[in-house]
Amino acid sequence: MKAIEMRKLRKLRNISEELRAAERKVDELRGVKWGLVTDLKNLGHDFRTSPEGMDVILSAPPSMRF
Repeated sequence: MKAIEMRKLRKLRNISEELRAAERKVDELRGVKWGLVTDLKNLGHDFRTSPEGMDVILSAPPSMRF
């Protein structure tokens, strides 16, 4: 294998590892976010009528009902 191929393969491997780490972090943050949304809804917060509600609703999975 040529040196340029080796560098590109190494770079691809590194990027793949970085993406996996970033995806784990995003999943973790989403879990915290939806936990907070659930807690706030249980406390009576109505996301349909609040300024932060638009962000929550736009990023909601189809299964989440408001």
